[in-house]
Amino acid sequence: MTPKIIDQITELVGNVPPDDYLRLLRDYPEVLQSVNRAIDDSKSEGTVADVELIRDPSCILKINREARVDSVLEPDGTEFFWPDQLMIIGETGAGDYYCIDVERQVAGVMQFDHHSVGFEVIADSLNEFVDILEETFSREWFEEDETDE
Repeated sequence: MTPKIIDQITELVGNVPPDDYLRLLRDYPEVLQSVNRAIDDSKSEGTVADVELIRDPSCILKINREARVDSVLEPDGTEFFWPDQLMIIGETGAGDYYCIDVERQVAGVMQFDHHSVGFEVIADSLNEFVDILEETFSREWFEEDETDE
């Protein structure tokens, strides 16, 4: 991540992205860069590095800006604004985000559910999140899914 993008993200989220996250981007897992998200192995849905754990720093900045543009209505009708300290690191592809707390008040990786307008910790650390993604999108997962049909 370039110093300019780090500065822009820092200004947006109110803190420097955590070292373990910056290290993850520098040493991004090879398998997540190449595994396709589509079950038919087409490139139409991109790779995990394009969506679930975004690798491109300019895309990380863009998605974080987009989340902060406007409010979202909560189920009770009140307005929800994206919390400053929560940095989006990826998305599900179905309208939900994966994020980390740059202030470390919440450890691990959270998933934001846009229907309930709520957060849930889905991994206790970035390493665990990477493990989940690798397991979910591994060739074996796709092969098992195909044999179930």
